[in-house]
Amino acid sequence: MHTRRALLRIGGSLGLVGLAGLAGCTATADDTPLPDGGSDGDGDGDGSSQPSDREYPPGATHEARIVGSDAAPDLPVAPRVSLANPYVTPGQPVVVRVDVDNTTDEPVTIGEYRDVVFQYVSSGDGSLLWYPHSERSTAGDPDRATPELDLADEGCWRLPGPIAVTQEYGTVEIPANGTLTAYVGLYATERAPSPDGSCFPTGASRFDTTYTVVADGMDGDDNPGATWGFDLAIEAIDGD
Repeated sequence: MHTRRALLRIGGSLGLVGLAGLAGCTATADDTPLPDGGSDGDGDGDGSSQPSDREYPPGATHEARIVGSDAAPDLPVAPRVSLANPYVTPGQPVVVRVDVDNTTDEPVTIGEYRDVVFQYVSSGDGSLLWYPHSERSTAGDPDRATPELDLADEGCWRLPGPIAVTQEYGTVEIPANGTLTAYVGLYATERAPSPDGSCFPTGASRFDTTYTVVADGMDGDDNPGATWGFDLAIEAIDGD
């Protein structure tokens, strides 16, 4: 991986300054199995296979579904997302697995290396943020971990204020026919509405990011790029 650092700057309410990566990660997250032998999530996002009478994990308050995703960008990479944990529980937030496939027989270098796996990417309205729950890996499934973060309340996956990361532009090389993989957890921000006092918002949210192919001998705007994204719906779980 290659990194070109820029000046640090303070952002707005989703300010990104200072700390990057997975410093302060705690023990590996407990992978909550889906009931009834379900899979880790439906990448096509239609949600049609989810039974209505299933049991939820203990303490689950919300459930997420991927309800749509864009067609693969016109680039030599094909991103896809799937739900590794679709529930908000006291033990962990919603977790998504992001895979970026190299569809060619040659190595491909892309950037920015955090954005392409949705690390620190926020929803369009800034109310939700994907935070790293693993390192980025091109050598198989990376280990998952729930990071130590200051949260609004215990078991409430809402950030009380801005987080911080370094301002830099990094690239990552995906081997020929290989895959870049990472896990990210979903956190509400201080912008998230909570009219009912809930610590997590409901409704549909859009997330997108830009993939730029970095070729040798090409600088700046000469590098081809495209935007890709997906839509996520979050529903409260009736505790009755």
